[in-house]
Amino acid sequence: MTNKQWIKNGVFASDTIELNGCVVCNPTEEQLLAAGYEEYVEPVPTAEEKLASAKHQKIAEIEQYDTSSSVNGFSLNGNVVWLDKATRVGLMNSTTIAKAAGNKTTTLWLGAMKLEVDCDKAIQLLSALEMYALQCFNVTAAHKKEVQEMTDVDKVLAYDVTAGYPAQLKMEV
Repeated sequence: MTNKQWIKNGVFASDTIELNGCVVCNPTEEQLLAAGYEEYVEPVPTAEEKLASAKHQKIAEIEQYDTSSSVNGFSLNGNVVWLDKATRVGLMNSTTIAKAAGNKTTTLWLGAMKLEVDCDKAIQLLSALEMYALQCFNVTAAHKKEVQEMTDVDKVLAYDVTAGYPAQLKMEV
């Protein structure tokens, strides 16, 4: 059989067909035509389908960039690290509790890196990080909204998913 696909009554031809009451293995194009099959032609997507597909792909790019190390990272004492939302919230809560209990310092673990940090400094660091994360979230949401509202496929395809994000933080403790 050739690389072409053949279809009859909505069913694609396999490597065996029935022709004049006989089973034909690996039918030729002439046999497929004689058995009533037609060459399958991929439907051309409409302008609306092309736009919807381009938007879907661009939003996936936005989401991928949003979760990349280009966005999800900050420099702490020269090391690039990241804390996810749950970790940031947990550390802020535990540091606030430690400070209220009279502790002057708290321990922060960033992967295998252990830091003994003044509670006020840790709260300042975590607050700055949370504001950075919020700014990034807002940029990502704005990108998605802008792409969803676009009506031109070429503009969707050319859309820069990296634009507008704040610079990654650089902190020392």
